[in-house]
Amino acid sequence: MSDHPESSWRNGAGRRRRARWFAAPAIGVVVLALAACGSSTSSSSSSSAPATEAAASAPASAAAEPTTLWVQSGNGGSDAVLKAYEEINAAFEAANPGVSIKFEVKGFTDLVDTLKLQLSGDDVPDVTQVNQGYGSLGQLVGAGLLTPLDDAATAQDWAGRQGESLLAVNGRFSPDGKTMGSGDLYAVADRGAWVGLFMNAAKAAELGIAGPPTTVDELVAQMETAKAGGVTPFMFGASDGGEQIWLMADLLMADTSPQVLTDVINGTSEQLPPEMLDVANTMQDWAEAGYFTEGWAALTSTDVLGMFAEGDGLFTLNGSWNVFQSDTPENFRLVPFPLGSASELAAIATGDLPWAVPSKAKNPDLAKKYIDFITGPEASSIWIKNGQVPASVSGNEAQEVEANGLVGVSADAILQWANLVTNGTTEPFPDWATPTW
Repeated sequence: MSDHPESSWRNGAGRRRRARWFAAPAIGVVVLALAACGSSTSSSSSSSAPATEAAASAPASAAAEPTTLWVQSGNGGSDAVLKAYEEINAAFEAANPGVSIKFEVKGFTDLVDTLKLQLSGDDVPDVTQVNQGYGSLGQLVGAGLLTPLDDAATAQDWAGRQGESLLAVNGRFSPDGKTMGSGDLYAVADRGAWVGLFMNAAKAAELGIAGPPTTVDELVAQMETAKAGGVTPFMFGASDGGEQIWLMADLLMADTSPQVLTDVINGTSEQLPPEMLDVANTMQDWAEAGYFTEGWAALTSTDVLGMFAEGDGLFTLNGSWNVFQSDTPENFRLVPFPLGSASELAAIATGDLPWAVPSKAKNPDLAKKYIDFITGPEASSIWIKNGQVPASVSGNEAQEVEANGLVGVSADAILQWANLVTNGTTEPFPDWATPTW
């Protein structure tokens, strides 16, 4: 990210996952490539955090004698996330005397590229993060490399924490790995990740704009106001494919419904919906109207988010994992992209890299207990304290956000996530459609 050091980002690593998605014959020449969210970090490290404080109880089966639980994370480079894991792991050890955690950290690319081979061997972690979608989780399930988690999910009511739809999109697959969103539960996320509209509220006020848009028509009107006021309406970068695929998905939901996007991702039809061409035309119209950043075709989504954080532009589109630090955090907002009407609420919203138990894990019951703990209420409080978005919803998010002094986009990332999970529709990332990336 140009001129913005890694430390200026809340999660440390700027992009969460990588993928490509091709919008095929129905829109003719429109071909989009998404390289949106993969951490480029590939280093590994191991650590064992000391026990500190007591924790809430979890599933009954646990180690009764000294046991090392091998936990493998794919969050290499995400310093704030790893700091929170240190505290969570210490709390888990305190709640489970005799258990020590071997916490191994890999970068996203290293984890995803080597995981299938690693889990095919005999020396495997007890619990590991995985990447969602047909190309990662689906292949691991189809190869029989993961253990279903339904027994723990039922016993501890994980659906009551995250909602069945979120559990399904993050971790349910048919045993052959060919049907996403149904079947046994193989993975569960501890942190939320969603794509939303960043808004410079201070600039909006200067332009006479009262608040975030609630419909696409309002968004267009506000972009026109920004343009007339000499402000770049929409900080947009297309060279990495991320922002354009998110924008296309959001506009498709606004033109049709969230279910249409789900059907596209799952390949329900051999043809893309005809509205996809309308969406492509809308994006072209916005570019020709001068709504996008000058030189947008040569800029990445990370480039323009950095420029936005410095005060350029009225809007940009990016992920909750890229919440940035600012000297004036109250000047910025993060809200779901507006849909066809103000009453509709949906977004690309999933868990961050979910956790799974390999079939060859030496301590599978303890591993399930660990997953239960890191998605439970004590861990959720730790996530919020560290400025992260807990995947599980407790209903206490507003109080905890206030107690920890979070404002602006840091607060919105957490509060809007809770609202999406509770009252809206959560959609998978479009790149999950392909089994080949």
